[in-house]
Amino acid sequence: MRKGRALLVALAVLGLVVAAVYLRERGVAGLGSWYPGCLFRKATGFLCPGCGMTRAADATLRGDLAMAFRYNPVGMVLLPLGLIGVGIELSGWVRGRAAPVRWLPGRWVSFSLAGLVLGFFILRNLPWWPFTYLAPP
Repeated sequence: MRKGRALLVALAVLGLVVAAVYLRERGVAGLGSWYPGCLFRKATGFLCPGCGMTRAADATLRGDLAMAFRYNPVGMVLLPLGLIGVGIELSGWVRGRAAPVRWLPGRWVSFSLAGLVLGFFILRNLPWWPFTYLAPP
């Protein structure tokens, strides 16, 4: 194990835990004026595929998974999968060798996920029912 790498990962995880506790205690409104919000939405007026994820994280930390899925359903499915993949890769990086189990999705899965995110981006910006349910409240 590489101690410097382990310390770096531990500090990053500690930072994420502190941020989660802060978000849990203060809520999204507690982020204040320094938090810019979605710059893509401010520039274009369209919802990006990640719009609503901060509020979804806040709802998740408060135990309201239904509201979290209402804010961003695709993000709430893909975020845990991404965190698992990053965790596996980080464990191998800290150990200095490849993780014993790796998730290598391949070209087909990668293109399918990209198509899913692109389709979600397009559909959540359509102003008609039922697509309006894909936009965060």
